[in-house]
Amino acid sequence: MSRRPSRKSTGIFVPAAVALLCAALLLIGHRMGGDAQVEALLDAIANNRTFITSSIALETGVSVPEAAAPAAQPQAETPATAVAVESAPPPVDETDTAQTNTDTLPSPQDKRDTDISVRNDAGLSVDVDAMLNDPIDISVTADGSPQVLIYHTHSTEAYTPEGNDTYMASGDYRTRDTNQNVVRVGTELTKVLESRGIGVIHITDIFDDPAYNGSYGRSLTAAEQVLEQYPDIAVTIDLHRDAILNNDGSQYRVATTLDGQEVAQLMLVIGTDANGLSHPNWRDNMNFAVNLQADLNGAYPDLMRDVNLRSQRFNTHLRSGSILLECGSSGNTLQEAIRAVKLFGNVLADRLLA
Repeated sequence: MSRRPSRKSTGIFVPAAVALLCAALLLIGHRMGGDAQVEALLDAIANNRTFITSSIALETGVSVPEAAAPAAQPQAETPATAVAVESAPPPVDETDTAQTNTDTLPSPQDKRDTDISVRNDAGLSVDVDAMLNDPIDISVTADGSPQVLIYHTHSTEAYTPEGNDTYMASGDYRTRDTNQNVVRVGTELTKVLESRGIGVIHITDIFDDPAYNGSYGRSLTAAEQVLEQYPDIAVTIDLHRDAILNNDGSQYRVATTLDGQEVAQLMLVIGTDANGLSHPNWRDNMNFAVNLQADLNGAYPDLMRDVNLRSQRFNTHLRSGSILLECGSSGNTLQEAIRAVKLFGNVLADRLLA
């Protein structure tokens, strides 16, 4: 024969009973034509945890423990039709950036290394030497007007958490926290270029969550809106982080050591028309990339991975100075990626302002 557990005194029966009686009287008043104030009081009671737990205890005799405060929820996705543009970097907790602020970045070597390796996944003919001998003229002025566009098709791409760089994940090595994902890397690149007098528009929209499919179409729409508003923009950068796995399934880290500091490696990706999409200026993009790569290889040996020529277009048809930049991989830390993009930014500024 089952027995109902005996009720133990909780010291809340009288307050709970009074609360229930008051709620019942309010409900009767509301049903008889009570005003909005009665409705508001009922809503408040219904959402009051103390009232709910007391009611449960009154019925069961068992006290309900207080729940932990709920975790902060990610912000809703900004539609691509309302482009979020960063006019100033968002405030950042000093504890998150202490390491970044105290880093002394390695000085560039004063040379140009034209020994360029290309991973040609598109299977198209490319004459790298001819491009190095005849670099395309893509330049900007240091007057602060918008001339570089930075955006992130896969905005939620994040890094291996370390130290104060932690986040609420929205997937494997992904987060909507733009202070911890690849958007933060774009913010740091924006700071570098702006410190050199180059105006930057940084789109901080999330394009790949909740739907990953179609993210390139959404980022393209947002980028085109900005380019229509600022037609003098000469360079567009779709900034990503790579994802590479070891044979055992663990995250592969692409990094080098420069002046004793661990720095993520970078890769320039150039889209083409090999898949059939119109891209008449891909050779201009490739010319811009290999000449920028020569500057980077000379300034910071081993910072750059091979230039990657792809059959996909990747929205790089927007300008003759359009590139996709892979900043580290999921095996890197955020701070390694930030160090790398700062080095990249200064070399890029040197080329654009030359």
